Amino acid sequence: MKQIAFKTNPARMGFRELFRVAGSPGIGILACTLKLFRILGPDNDGYGIRAFGNSLERLELDSLPRRVIRATEGYRAKLQKLGFIPGFAYSLETFGAQEAHGQVFRHKDGSCAVSIAFARCVRGETETETTVFGFNTPLADDSYVMTSGNKRLLNKPDHWLVEYLPGESPKAVYERHMDRVADAESRPRKIKSDDELERLVLVCETEETEFNLDRGVYVKMKRSEISLGEELKQDFERESGPVRRRRDDDDD
Repeated sequence: MKQIAFKTNPARMGFRELFRVAGSPGIGILACTLKLFRILGPDNDGYGIRAFGNSLERLELDSLPRRVIRATEGYRAKLQKLGFIPGFAYSLETFGAQEAHGQVFRHKDGSCAVSIAFARCVRGETETETTVFGFNTPLADDSYVMTSGNKRLLNKPDHWLVEYLPGESPKAVYERHMDRVADAESRPRKIKSDDELERLVLVCETEETEFNLDRGVYVKMKRSEISLGEELKQDFERESGPVRRRRDDDDD
């Protein structure tokens, strides 16, 4: 797919999905009420993300900002104890006062991959920071067994067989993941190299983006929104330190 810039459209989410994504119960009830009366629409504040397209820039794990390394080093150590080999890191191109980075690993026996995702966002006086992890094993029928240490938020494609275990340790989630792989109806596919790990990241990112574009939960950003997002991002980076960015000419 093209490296399009997109934003969220909460009006197209289901009520339960919107309530989960909203965060607190109070905000969730308000958002669902606005959706019910068709007042809720797409975000227009310059916040968004650019899709990877057909390639991503692999980074050394320790080249990420220091705050990201500090926030993820505990998970990294625990995953390596479970037999996971560090692969590479990548940074998403974001618009607005936010940043997002991923770190991916593959198990030494090729049985699965795991990602650590870090995101930080500032909106007004509110700053949020999240670090989550999830395991992924591709199957021969092009479905995926995914077991996440995060809570459920956005809906996922039907062929993503996802289970959520928020609050559990990487070891507990990994053990549950391998039990689910063993019970899968289709044969698991091995992940034997960083090239295969990169393909897995790209395919999953593309499938999730296209799934949400098709149902209207993601919508393409306008040039004016991208310009606003870039201005907000520049201010954010001056305060936080530089974040890697990419550009292309696919915006309308």
